[in-house]
Amino acid sequence: MRSIGLAAACASTLLLAGCGDEVSESRMVIEAVAGSFLSIGRETAPVQRPQFSRAAIEETGQDFVLASVPQRGVAALLQRAGQNGPEETWLTEDGVSVTYERGFLVATRGLGPDLMAADVSGVLAAVARGGGDATRVHEYLDGNDQMVRHDYACRVERAGTERITIYERSYNTEKYEETCRRGAQTFTNTYWIGAGGVVWKSRQLISPPVGYLDSERL
Repeated sequence: MRSIGLAAACASTLLLAGCGDEVSESRMVIEAVAGSFLSIGRETAPVQRPQFSRAAIEETGQDFVLASVPQRGVAALLQRAGQNGPEETWLTEDGVSVTYERGFLVATRGLGPDLMAADVSGVLAAVARGGGDATRVHEYLDGNDQMVRHDYACRVERAGTERITIYERSYNTEKYEETCRRGAQTFTNTYWIGAGGVVWKSRQLISPPVGYLDSERL
């Protein structure tokens, strides 16, 4: 994510107010949470949602994902960095990245212990059917930097419809819950999916030590 390079005194107050007429609200969008995955928060601190308008977001002319890790009390604005087939990678200014396949999380970098890779094809198929059983595969690095594979047995269920609002824009969505088990480990991912299969909002597991990634497409 590119930096606008505002004065330090101004940057510290961007979440609350502008620093003069020369600072547009669109600059606040970019500066407000740049790099914050690595620089703010305690594990028990609540995530602070940045305050800016829909008009300011659109004025930047860029696509963003607002993501947070509740277990760590951190949030960041990510900009689209690239696309490889159905996979999109989003990046913060300080190099933290998340990759989604059609809105379903398949990799993270810089959050550690990261989700190195994931096979979500079965989950995608279950959602397309309106629910059902699926297998999900995660790959993580162990203490010896060796890749280990975790296979999860999952159940995808439609949890009704919900109208959500993301920075002044509302979407009619279908809510899906995916509950996965592997031995004693259990987790539940939640997706709010709009027209055309767009995942506008989600809560998805990164790894047990890191917890969930909450994300909204702006």
